[in-house]
Amino acid sequence: MEDSLKHFETKQAKPVSVSSSKFIGKVFLYTFFGLLITAITAAVIGIIFSRAIQPVNYTEYVLDTELLKPYIVLLIISIIAYIPLLLYIYIACFRFHRSMGVPFVLYAILMGVLISSFTMFVPIELIAISFGLTCGVFGILSLIGLKSKKDLSFLGLVAFGIFLGALFITLFNLIWMFIFPETFSSLYWIVSFAIFFAMMLITIVDVWRVKKIAQSGEQSNNVALYCAFNLYVDFIYLFIRILYFVVMIYSRSRR
Repeated sequence: MEDSLKHFETKQAKPVSVSSSKFIGKVFLYTFFGLLITAITAAVIGIIFSRAIQPVNYTEYVLDTELLKPYIVLLIISIIAYIPLLLYIYIACFRFHRSMGVPFVLYAILMGVLISSFTMFVPIELIAISFGLTCGVFGILSLIGLKSKKDLSFLGLVAFGIFLGALFITLFNLIWMFIFPETFSSLYWIVSFAIFFAMMLITIVDVWRVKKIAQSGEQSNNVALYCAFNLYVDFIYLFIRILYFVVMIYSRSRR
């Protein structure tokens, strides 16, 4: 994600101008529209297939397998289409400068299908809380990226190091739980928060790169869409992780 954005930083950065501010505003507007498409898709699919899942309590559900079959087929199709579309966005659109509009919209729809299970299994109030928290976190990270006058590219290396460390800790945790299956390792939570912290760093770097691209003069609509796509992905990752934390906290409080 960071390397692809570096492609557009070809000119010397200039002070933020009116045109740069408009470009940055356009990027965040496109990001908003992408998130709106995902939210509507997830909500509509959740409503359509909600009859297939009847909650008994917070952790138990009665499933109608016949009604779930079309939903499972839809999920499988979305998963199969996800990887080729992502490769198209990062290779065809980036390398050959093809239009980002349609691929961005299709990606937002696919993501809505993939996360639609949240609207079916997770209480709406928890989704709303998680979304509000994500907006707050994303807003703070964006301000840091936009207001910083220092070179923040090193944060990308820090994030990569954290991800690498989290990978080794995860492998160690799996081996430990395999040898001692009755023990609960707190390393799981360390890894979860480490990954979340790394994602926050990546978000700051991506927003900072959007500012640098705006200052460099690369302000075409396609570049704005590409930047918006990167911020959209960051927001979705943050939302999924925050929703996971909120659900875990809520479930523990209900015991």
